[in-house]
Amino acid sequence: MNRRVRGLLAAVEGGDRIMLASMGFLIFLGIFVVYGAGSYNNPGGGSVLGQHFLIAKHLFMIGVGLVMLLALANLNYHYLRRRWLNWTALVIGLVLVALTLKQGADGTINRWVTVGGFRFQPVELTKLAVILFLAERWAHPSQMGKLNWKAILPGLLIGPLPLFYVLYKQPNFGNILTMSAVILVALLVAGFAWQRMVLALTVPAVAGIIAFMTSSKLERRLSEWWTGVQGGSYGYQVDQSLMGMGAGGTLGLGPGNGHNKFAFLPEAHTDFIYSVMGEELGLWGTLAVILLLVVFLWRGYSIATRATEPFGRMVAAGLTTSLAVYGLANIAMVTGAFPVVGVPLPFVSFGGTAMVAALASVGILLNIDHTSGMMNLSLQRARDRSRI
Repeated sequence: MNRRVRGLLAAVEGGDRIMLASMGFLIFLGIFVVYGAGSYNNPGGGSVLGQHFLIAKHLFMIGVGLVMLLALANLNYHYLRRRWLNWTALVIGLVLVALTLKQGADGTINRWVTVGGFRFQPVELTKLAVILFLAERWAHPSQMGKLNWKAILPGLLIGPLPLFYVLYKQPNFGNILTMSAVILVALLVAGFAWQRMVLALTVPAVAGIIAFMTSSKLERRLSEWWTGVQGGSYGYQVDQSLMGMGAGGTLGLGPGNGHNKFAFLPEAHTDFIYSVMGEELGLWGTLAVILLLVVFLWRGYSIATRATEPFGRMVAAGLTTSLAVYGLANIAMVTGAFPVVGVPLPFVSFGGTAMVAALASVGILLNIDHTSGMMNLSLQRARDRSRI
């Protein structure tokens, strides 16, 4: 039994320790800040956990995510390239996301579905399915550097386009931004010609203009942001976020001593957790979070560059980009540098499905790194034998 456990942990122990350390510190910081920010309210209703309900759920989802990380780190990522698996995951993901379009009693559309008593955001899992689906279609050695519009359009029409439609209807512009960035990076990794990339960049730009003209929510968010940039109000949520971070100063008020968690700042433990960190841990605390995220992303892209074949390179780059956009957009919106798009801070924010998906992504990254290292070692040994 102990030997089996050690075998399962070997893929993690031998993984990129710098990446794992940065991830671990982010999770550690998040646990303390989520506990403080979420203890004031008791969304668990009659739960015996009382004010500890949110942190208990947060720890549980971290545990689920770590199990996923361990499982995927030990599953050869080449299995994820099987077409039947990618198609199945994509179809299930798109169906689950489409279920979110069912309007509630108040006529609104939310981002969650409930299956078997579990409530989750299917878009987080569908993003992983789309990344694997596109990588399977585009990452062929014979096509690298030769992809044209005819080669990429079928994949875009089958995978991202239906997802974009549902996200627009929710609306969920944060994940539209995330997937757009992932697709552009995937095209770069696949060797899509630079001349065609210029045209590819105009597609999301035109789509953004159309969305602005047709979505009242997006128009309102951009108008509030532009008013704030000009010296006015960013809107209550961002204004309160900036006041809290300003109150923290350089050293912060101390863990648990912030005031925004007392219902002054909506979504304090989820999308705006970075503001709570600024108030309680100060400027140095927020800079530490940025540094840890930068280190994690550096190691993620390093794994992509070390991958020995196109599929692994594209998957690693796509997963890392997805987390990069989440981190950049979250910090930017909390500080008023970008309109509010409603995305969590990776490994830090309270958010069950997002946490599980982020940790699952790390598991795949570790496996790509481990498998690539083993392949490089085998090639090196073969070259050494040929010299003898």
